[in-house]
Amino acid sequence: MHRLKASAWLAVALGAIGSVLKIVLVLRQSEWWPFFVYDYLAVFLLVVGGVAVLRGGVTGRWLAAGWGFGVAMTYGSFFGHLEKLTSHTGVDPSFERTMAASTGLLLAINLAGLVLTLWRAGGARAQPAA
Repeated sequence: MHRLKASAWLAVALGAIGSVLKIVLVLRQSEWWPFFVYDYLAVFLLVVGGVAVLRGGVTGRWLAAGWGFGVAMTYGSFFGHLEKLTSHTGVDPSFERTMAASTGLLLAINLAGLVLTLWRAGGARAQPAA
């Protein structure tokens, strides 16, 4: 259970930081319609899932959904920037290096959160429904 609570605290912290950064980014420059909604959806899932786990009585389904959504988002971004960096097709190599490093870090955090959420303590197995 301590792994799940650690994942929940990480989700709430990342969600709070992410929401502030996203608001600042949207105020600085506009984004195309569906893309800015993805980040808010990820933050919503992480914060709601984290708070639900910390309050008790919830298995972490919302939290796992938030981490899974974050993994999917950062996976595509990380490997897209890495490909541009290694193939020298990006506009600016220093930009692609910075973006690959930052999205790689976010991918690692999201993967860690997902593993912490899904990893059952003590090897507990779900019993089949009768």
